[in-house]
Amino acid sequence: MKRDDGGQMTFVPLVVNNKQYHRIGMYITVRDAYKSLYDTEAETKLPYMPMRSELNRLYDLFVSRYEHLNASENLKVIKMDKAGSDIPFLERNIGGTWQKADIFTRPVSFSTEELTHVDTVEEALAASLNKFGRVDLDYMANLQDSSREELKNELHGRIFFDPLEQDYEIADKFIAGNVVEKAKAVERYVKNHPDDAESAFSLKALQDAFPQRIEFEELDFNLGERWIPTEIYGRFASDLFDTEVYIHYSDSLDDFSVGCSRKNMNIWTKYAVRSESRTFDGMALLKHALVNTTPDITKKVMVDGKEVKMRDGEAIQAANAKIDEIRDAFTEWLQAQNSEFKERLATMYNNKFNCFVRPGYD
Repeated sequence: MKRDDGGQMTFVPLVVNNKQYHRIGMYITVRDAYKSLYDTEAETKLPYMPMRSELNRLYDLFVSRYEHLNASENLKVIKMDKAGSDIPFLERNIGGTWQKADIFTRPVSFSTEELTHVDTVEEALAASLNKFGRVDLDYMANLQDSSREELKNELHGRIFFDPLEQDYEIADKFIAGNVVEKAKAVERYVKNHPDDAESAFSLKALQDAFPQRIEFEELDFNLGERWIPTEIYGRFASDLFDTEVYIHYSDSLDDFSVGCSRKNMNIWTKYAVRSESRTFDGMALLKHALVNTTPDITKKVMVDGKEVKMRDGEAIQAANAKIDEIRDAFTEWLQAQNSEFKERLATMYNNKFNCFVRPGYD
């Protein structure tokens, strides 16, 4: 869903290439097969081998074509799917190799053998996960003849209290996904509940798991990248042309619009290209630089006594040179900004892109 300039929410189909289209389609069949199997067994408390065989078949077919689910290209697809949060857990990494999780061989939504007692907290935790798919401290305490507090102390660092869900989660699930966004939400909770020590500990665990920060000097910036605020592009263009420039980005159209308070010689001449029929001024070429396109410039020539239009290669080459000049000027402009600006921009990048932790299911 995207919001247009009038504030109306509209559905915008995702544009993908043919290979990605088939990858997404096969991923959906695996996801749906898993969901159907899990939900059916959870509801009936009975194993369903035909559905399990179908899940294995679809998974094996997917892996044979697109590698494991936790491969980087597949994780990009999974992260776009709100219903796919459990899918990375269909694999577990053992000795550097991705292997199938237990659901491929047996039910995990219920225990096929009802336990009445276990000797260790590890066994109690495994029993809870197998029976309920989550941490149930009351069930675990009953199995081990201990208290909730004793269990929490023994599992300190292996389970975490999630204040957003008001429940406990295993570390491998809690400290996974977009840990930066999750930490921000937990931090807001902690500020409103300063005496909640468990939530404060969970927040620190999330913050400690942040991927190593990528500094400004390590980043490559390109004019027109959508994550960079248009205010920054406007400031750059205003400095470049020595006049106030306005830049707006339409998310629904994936397009930029540009305007200025008044034009001057920088726009009319310095960053302009003249063709036979019109002038592409600095504002027009800035727009092309932002959307990474080249103006289609034509000229009229006589062919066999007839006037025809053809591409003006010389003018197009000159326009491309001006566009590259604008792009290079943006990079130089960024480098010339103060350290506070660079720090904010690097933080913006890290918060948006360098924020994911893969689940490491044990």
